[in-house]
Amino acid sequence: MIWIAIVFAAVIGFLLYRRDIFWQLLDVYHELKPCRFSVIVALLGAFVFLKNEQGTEVLRALAERGELTGATNVLRLTSFAIALLAWSLASWYSARVLLDFDFQTARARYVDLTPKWRRIHRFLRRNVPRLLGALPLFIVGLSLLRTRASYEDNPPRMLTILGWLALIGGAILWLLFKLRRRFLHSPAEAKKYSGLKQMHRLSRGALVTMSILSIALALFFVFNPIRFAGNLGTGAVLGFAAACWVFWGSVLVYLGALHRLPALTLIVAWVAICSLTNDNHDIRTISRPVPFQRPQLIDALRAWHDQVVKKYPARPVHPLFIVATEGGGIRAAYWTAAVLGSMQDTEPSFADHVFAISGVSGGSVGASVFAALLADGTQNDFAKRAEEMLGRDFLSPAVAAMLYPDFLQRLWPWPYPFLDRGHWLEESWEQAGKTSIGNDRFRAPFFDLWTTNRAYVPALFLNGTSVESGNRIIVSNIVVDEKNFFDAEDATRKLLPEAEQEDESKRTNAIVDLPLSTAAHFSARFTYVSPAGRFASDGTHEVDGGYFENSGAATALDVLRQVMDAINDPNNHFADVAPKIIMISNDPLSAAFAPQSETESPATKAEQAKSEPGTFLEDALAPVYALLNSREARGTYAQRAIVRALESFYQNAHVDLSTVGPTKVYVFRLAPAKVPLPLGWMLSNRAANAMQQQLCDEGKSDKTEIETWNKQMREQIIFSLLGHASPSDPCAPAPHPNTASAP
Repeated sequence: MIWIAIVFAAVIGFLLYRRDIFWQLLDVYHELKPCRFSVIVALLGAFVFLKNEQGTEVLRALAERGELTGATNVLRLTSFAIALLAWSLASWYSARVLLDFDFQTARARYVDLTPKWRRIHRFLRRNVPRLLGALPLFIVGLSLLRTRASYEDNPPRMLTILGWLALIGGAILWLLFKLRRRFLHSPAEAKKYSGLKQMHRLSRGALVTMSILSIALALFFVFNPIRFAGNLGTGAVLGFAAACWVFWGSVLVYLGALHRLPALTLIVAWVAICSLTNDNHDIRTISRPVPFQRPQLIDALRAWHDQVVKKYPARPVHPLFIVATEGGGIRAAYWTAAVLGSMQDTEPSFADHVFAISGVSGGSVGASVFAALLADGTQNDFAKRAEEMLGRDFLSPAVAAMLYPDFLQRLWPWPYPFLDRGHWLEESWEQAGKTSIGNDRFRAPFFDLWTTNRAYVPALFLNGTSVESGNRIIVSNIVVDEKNFFDAEDATRKLLPEAEQEDESKRTNAIVDLPLSTAAHFSARFTYVSPAGRFASDGTHEVDGGYFENSGAATALDVLRQVMDAINDPNNHFADVAPKIIMISNDPLSAAFAPQSETESPATKAEQAKSEPGTFLEDALAPVYALLNSREARGTYAQRAIVRALESFYQNAHVDLSTVGPTKVYVFRLAPAKVPLPLGWMLSNRAANAMQQQLCDEGKSDKTEIETWNKQMREQIIFSLLGHASPSDPCAPAPHPNTASAP
């Protein structure tokens, strides 16, 4: 970093010594300033595809073949190519047209132009638009080739093919822009215009066509971003959005320069003023025609105990599992559903012994999928159906809704919930659930999970974070009271009209509900793809539960504490209950569970980069880093507090708990894989396959020494339920189809 400072200081010193060059460069800057939107969007595109983890995952997904996710097909590849071409043409044409106008602000010179600098100005006017037009293809081409390094071995050949095609396409496009004047027999130095009316008829027609196409595209995404964006893919959505932003941003530059007004500054000010009244991110609610009676936790524990004793009378001791599942976007959702689903597929009595699940962010989404499958009443293919649902591309509808309908809402002072990008993300989960799970559970009311008679469903605690107070806000079918859930708020209470929130009967007898998709999203609103949810009752907001604590262990500890108190009370007759904790971690470098490896892989480098000490603006950014990293520390603290509490309980137990095995805390975790595992809302095929393999402790990086014990954990849970190993093993190889069965 010291060399950067030295070079920068040398450049500044030279410009101070040769001030004439400085003023000439300043003239060049003002000459090229009208095409700044093409530059800004190109820089944003470079950040998304070169530096952003989810942007890299978009490119990986496009290049990988497989059936685990629907992230790539011919339509998506074609759409991505068309979107890149649209971005390139918009960047080139917008810059070329703007540089052809003679704005008064650009005519003021700091120094007189020498013949040499006049030639430089003419050269830049001709070639900067050409470069900006080819730049999107160069950026994506380099990103595709660079993405190969994120694989530990055997990167998809398609990455190389697509990367070189993009680079060659950029070079061809630049050449076409250069030879265009010869084809059209236009002069090398056209006269500058003072207004649109002086432009050639074809040029005006091109601008009208670009405006019509961009408006039509916006209408498609506003009308239904799930259908249109879901078919096109995230890469195409980003490309088309870049083209639209370049075009309309250039329009603002033109209007501002023509009328000598700070158009962009006025737009920013207007957006700020509109934000006072246009918050359209209200948490969706449903009025219940029949109120749902929410039990206190002790009553739910009695109901659980009664059903498990009745269903399994031969078992002398009944394990009670409390699950704490960590946040982490689609990675956490997929891993949580895979762990719980595979356990249920292996041993059908597993879910009956799960008393509660505390989830954060993506972990809450995975827990909600598992609960929806249980409520459906079927007893097979839990993991397969959950993985099929969560293997879909949820990123493209979310990004399209953010860049189109919700972006338009920022420019309008009255709120329209239809334009809320959070609503469209929930809608995409609902449609995926109907297709993959086979029911409308994600669209149905949250509390309906516990009104079905088909199957037992564990209690859910979906953790969010209050923006205004910083404490937990929990969505649950159990009453969240301040006495037993320390410094936490009950979301069901806050959803009531403010005048009714103190009515105890209405707090327990829920008259307001929310769709299951909204309940899951309540805990998974990590910015900026998902907005902060707004409580209509008092105007307060909530965001992702990971802002407070990302492991789910804090709420799991509150539940465990109440369960242990109930067991220790002889009046409750719960002495045959053995509480146990299942922790589901999706962090390959978790401080609580992962021994650090001295050998790095591409995956570990990507994970470690998130916590490396920084030097850039350290004084200003250190408080921000501390606030973000403190959530991990709170999670580790809660996890270790759980272990200590269970150790103390088992040491003082009044009955023999050896029949359910000695393990008190079961930890399922991911190790660094051969491909990075992303945090956004879309998985590539290899990322999904790596997580499936890690259920059997396979598919890990060959370059690290970090181990997992997922197969062992599953076997120990089954032993605690049955007293012996299960005859079914999800890690056993499937029989060959040509192998005849024994008689």
